[in-house]
Amino acid sequence: MAETVMKVDVVARETIKPSSPTPKALEDFKLCLMDQTAPAMFTALLFFYPAANDADHDTENKIAEKLRHLKSSLSKMLTQLYPLAGIIKDHISIECNDEGAEFVEARVSCRLCDILKQPDSVLLGNFLPVEIESTAAQSGRLLFVQANLFTCGGLAIGVCISHKIADAATLGTFINSWATAAAAADPHHHHHHHRPTHESPASPLFMASSLFPPLDTQIPTMRLIPDKYATKRYVFNTSNLAALKAKAASASVQQPTRVESVTALMWKCMINVTRSNKGLKKLSLVSHSVDLRKRLVPPLPENTIGNIVGMFFSAQPVAAEEEIDLPGLVWALRKGKKEFDKNALEMINVEKRTWLKMCGVVDLFARRNDVDYCAYTSWCRFPLYEADFGWGKPVWVTLPHTMLKNVVYLLDTKDGEGIEALVSLTKEDMAEFERQEMLLQFADVNPIVLDGAHDESH
Repeated sequence: MAETVMKVDVVARETIKPSSPTPKALEDFKLCLMDQTAPAMFTALLFFYPAANDADHDTENKIAEKLRHLKSSLSKMLTQLYPLAGIIKDHISIECNDEGAEFVEARVSCRLCDILKQPDSVLLGNFLPVEIESTAAQSGRLLFVQANLFTCGGLAIGVCISHKIADAATLGTFINSWATAAAAADPHHHHHHHRPTHESPASPLFMASSLFPPLDTQIPTMRLIPDKYATKRYVFNTSNLAALKAKAASASVQQPTRVESVTALMWKCMINVTRSNKGLKKLSLVSHSVDLRKRLVPPLPENTIGNIVGMFFSAQPVAAEEEIDLPGLVWALRKGKKEFDKNALEMINVEKRTWLKMCGVVDLFARRNDVDYCAYTSWCRFPLYEADFGWGKPVWVTLPHTMLKNVVYLLDTKDGEGIEALVSLTKEDMAEFERQEMLLQFADVNPIVLDGAHDESH
């Protein structure tokens, strides 16, 4: 990217309202308990689509048609996902008043392949309609979309939904419902070429607040301290993951998962960073977000809307000098997850105070000097690469640079087998982290994103 000067010019902003009005009876939408404690930020993703292969792909008429198509299908979809067209009313509810979503159109002064050759996480932030850490996420409008058009006819869709109503599964439900509505309505849709292979998503379900009733008091949300941090992208391909899993296995955990293996490796490297940069820490603590939908009895469908997430903790003393072994960290993660599975639902629902205390603990640990704390979020196994609007599936789904410290996002690679890790640390810690030999043994540092459709570089 160094040689490419990229400009992103916003050329239009528009409000997209639901195609039919929300019934009066549905005007007051209750948040659930976990929505209430969710941090004031946006859940955000970027979806990159290469240009069509046909010769006239970049005519202005075609582009205008594509944008009209995106807007009209978004309008239809907002009738189903009506709370996203509302505004945050107070600490307990959303007013479903059909205020609408903001749709931003932007033109990018380079080709898509220029971005994919060497992605720059800071530049990627320009493709989002609003900053991830913006406090606008806790008041007013809930949904912002930006369509970024490249000179080659490629497209990047940036989506930001307030974390007050959306976890990663909710964002996945939104993008796939929108894509399905768009593909179904596209008169030029090449059915033999690009038929969406996923089933049409079922209608979104709004039952979270009856399962996890909100508290009628103002409760503290997890606070964020945005700053200038460094974000780096590491990609674990299938063969490296297989080797890593073998190294992470032990009698205690004979078959570690992809996510456990990558998390343990990152954790081990961070402990090394802590020891060399800070020296004084007593404890290294990690938290992992967990989708509760499958864990409930009976399980909830994937398209249930809201923050239906919990989190488990794993700790490792770091004061001593002895080598921290990978299988030991995998076991600590597995143990944390098992304990969570045993007590979680009771803890969140029956003893609400415990859940609130846990959210407070995150705040506390993030500020304590004797504890090194890092938050992991896995978005693996969500069908994010299924979002086909009628012109094929995305070649890349990612998050841009985040201004949060000690945060790791894990996403699937396009083939669904590898893992892409986005790591955000202080610049001082990152300088040490990116030198870790074991990390470089198993991960590729910010590799090129392959555009599977065709090579645009001609």
